[in-house]
Amino acid sequence: MEYFAKLIGVNYGRITIRNQKTRWGSCSSRGNLNFNCLLMLTTPEAIDYVVVHELCHRKQMNHSKAFWSEVEKILPDYKTQVKWLREEGYQIMRRNHS
Repeated sequence: MEYFAKLIGVNYGRITIRNQKTRWGSCSSRGNLNFNCLLMLTTPEAIDYVVVHELCHRKQMNHSKAFWSEVEKILPDYKTQVKWLREEGYQIMRRNHS
């Protein structure tokens, strides 16, 4: 978290780990970050992507082109992780919440 926050140039508040049914992570308007405990069953690259995604919300609290540009600055191949989480990650979430 600290590594990527410095790279992006943002700070963050409290970090919470939860067993969420539909989200890998979230960022509140106060900068508090929530992460799904099921991330531990994914890849290190997927975890990095979710961390970067949520930290980039500290600059853009939306999914605009400007937001995705921030993500891409840090992880140029982020789309690979988005695809992996949609395909493989979906199975992990489904299996753990059925």
